[in-house]
Amino acid sequence: MAAVSDKDLIIRLRAGESATLDELFRRYYVDLCRTALRFVNDEQEAEDIVQNLFIALWEKRAGQQEALGAVGPYLRRAVRNRSLNYLRDRKRIPVDDGDIPETLAAKDLADDELNQDELRDRIHSAIDSLPERCRLVFVMSKLEDMTHKEIAEALEISPKTVENQMTRAYRFLREWLSLFLLIAGTFY
Repeated sequence: MAAVSDKDLIIRLRAGESATLDELFRRYYVDLCRTALRFVNDEQEAEDIVQNLFIALWEKRAGQQEALGAVGPYLRRAVRNRSLNYLRDRKRIPVDDGDIPETLAAKDLADDELNQDELRDRIHSAIDSLPERCRLVFVMSKLEDMTHKEIAEALEISPKTVENQMTRAYRFLREWLSLFLLIAGTFY
């Protein structure tokens, strides 16, 4: 089924072919889990969100539009929306963002080699260290390519708050990256 187009998969899904759901799951599950994880920051919850999406997709298969087009973007948007709903329902978007740590411990930043994978992991770690709302706004803006207006509407906050959260995130990441590069440079 690897050569079957997304449009054909939707047609087959509407017809009730369970193998089609399996194919969609194989194609998109890992990517969708990564998307959900960026929002909820909890692997188990991310997997639950994606699995529940596939259950809903199967239960509502008859109502799926044949002209849906690309399934991947549709599923990513659905996961993003479900992740935001999860955060809203769990009230995990705090009113008080807390303080952003001024520095990170040098021992956590120093390593023998600086390579792309390690740097990427450390950047993701720094992003995960942001206060919840700040992290969420940053992820929606930079990883999900949402505009400030879309973020404000999705989180029911003002565009100015989105702008302030992005400023905080950039400041923290810039300070963290400067410190990391300074420490990493002392070992070469």
